Amino acid sequence: MENNVAVSEQTQSQQGFLSNFIKNRKFFLLAALLATIIILLPTPEGLSVEGQRALALMVFVVVCFFTEAIPLPAVALIIGSYQVLLGLTDFREVPKTFMADAVAFIMGALMIGSILVKYKIHNRIALFILNISGTNVNKVAFGIITFCAFSAGFISEHATATIMLPIGVGIVSLCGGIKKVPNLGKLLMLAIAYGCIIGGLASPSGGARNALMIGFLSQYDVSISYGQWVIMAMPFTLIMIPLTVFWLTRCFKPEISDLKEPVESIKKEMAAEGKMNTEAKMALGIFLAVLTLWITMSHDIGLGNIAVMGAVVAMILGLVDWNYLQKNTQWGVVLLYAGAISMGSLLQATGAALWLAENLLTVVSSLGITEGLPLVGAITVITAITTNAMADGPTVAVLGPIFLQVAELANTSPYAIGVATSLGSAFAYLLIIGTPANAIVYGPGFLKASDYLKAGSVMFLMSVALVVFGLVGFYWQFLGVW
Repeated sequence: MENNVAVSEQTQSQQGFLSNFIKNRKFFLLAALLATIIILLPTPEGLSVEGQRALALMVFVVVCFFTEAIPLPAVALIIGSYQVLLGLTDFREVPKTFMADAVAFIMGALMIGSILVKYKIHNRIALFILNISGTNVNKVAFGIITFCAFSAGFISEHATATIMLPIGVGIVSLCGGIKKVPNLGKLLMLAIAYGCIIGGLASPSGGARNALMIGFLSQYDVSISYGQWVIMAMPFTLIMIPLTVFWLTRCFKPEISDLKEPVESIKKEMAAEGKMNTEAKMALGIFLAVLTLWITMSHDIGLGNIAVMGAVVAMILGLVDWNYLQKNTQWGVVLLYAGAISMGSLLQATGAALWLAENLLTVVSSLGITEGLPLVGAITVITAITTNAMADGPTVAVLGPIFLQVAELANTSPYAIGVATSLGSAFAYLLIIGTPANAIVYGPGFLKASDYLKAGSVMFLMSVALVVFGLVGFYWQFLGVW
């Protein structure tokens, strides 16, 4: 009798575990089911078996990212294991795809950011910005987005996000912490990320994708100078700054309307600290040296190498120890972005990204969109969708040559097609992995993956509409680009 009772209790326990597992992991099971269905379907014409399996992985990852079905770093680990288990990448090669320069950059940038916080340099920069913008939250958001946009256009999105993250975190902390002001935290983090996105396309130096497209255009005997690019793209940034402020302050209405108390707290803290001590000046000097090298030497030695060496120098000089960096660096974000880079490489290597682009173009052509403004609009949308699954550089590398060839065949301006493709590749508003800026502001834990979708979907639509109808349809015609 006792044995029967024990068996019954064990069965109930197992059933309870299974029931809870299904309830808590329903979106993970949905993602796995969708991936399995894609794998089992007949392989579409023009797509390799490997490409089909890569697309299955992409669907799985996107569902997991949007729903946060499991911890996001775990999704990144699955990306690597999936490639090996399905025979897509040799197990010796997968670790290499996880350690791209962009991943080293994220790691180094987060470490440098934590060093700036240790020496309260972020408070000094925050105070400078707040003294200019005032203490009204909307004006502060405007100041942050404007600073990020112009900085990202001429320094880089990566460096700008690194500078601004500790400032946003510091303001939230002084307002009582993320539990007290969750909307303010989301607003400030996305103001940094989206400010970087809308500014990084304004000049050729704003991102590698821009320089890559200039190179592709030169192959078609189309020359575009630094100044011409700025003239064509900068109006987008100028218009999007107030639109971004308007949307974010309504999407995440902050719990407080004025930051007077936090500003006073910063001033008191800075007064108590007095002038910067030697260690703080050294930390600031390292950051400025890293920033200078990012601007002048990143093409030769890489953004990631520069960022990591900056953190190493800080440890060598005794400004920070490894235990501090270990505790204050968001390693899960590093792993998450590493997985994203690996998946993007897989989509490109298996031809899945190219197959998707070609089929989307076929659909567009079947709708009668074959030339002129409708074609530029369709290409911008295709690029913007693709860049949310791949990094912007690979997106332009894969789609740029295809779309410029389309422009030639369709008798449509390669200027318009090329620059619109590069602009569209910046619109990575929807996923954490879309751009390093998104990944960096995700680090403090203020945001959920769904927040990017909530705010980014409107940003995505506004950006595409502004490029297609505002720039291409009106402004570029006024300039005589096409």
